[in-house]
Amino acid sequence: MENVCIAGRERRRHPRTRLNMPIHCLRLGPAGPSTLDRLEMIDISRSGIGAVSQQSYHPGQRVVVRLPLSRVGGDRHMYARVTRCRPVGEDDYEVGLEFDAAARGDEVDCRMVA
Repeated sequence: MENVCIAGRERRRHPRTRLNMPIHCLRLGPAGPSTLDRLEMIDISRSGIGAVSQQSYHPGQRVVVRLPLSRVGGDRHMYARVTRCRPVGEDDYEVGLEFDAAARGDEVDCRMVA
């Protein structure tokens, strides 16, 4: 997610919607098996997700996020890239995920996520 700080305030491309819910994230490995993690989403926008994880991630790492859809049922799978990962507390990490440009073209409607 792109942040721009002006005089101590953040400006983002898209407004965030606070949404605390569990989601699943599949780490895409370059040569080895992928790993499925459970994260706690804290907010979502048209361009990405903020979440908390018990596992650390690496900026630039590619993932697939599974988002449950409330209005239509089922799930939506979104490709994303890790933009940041920083420790919070003793056992958790705050993770920023930015949706791929192609996925953003589909316009993630935050109201459709469970």
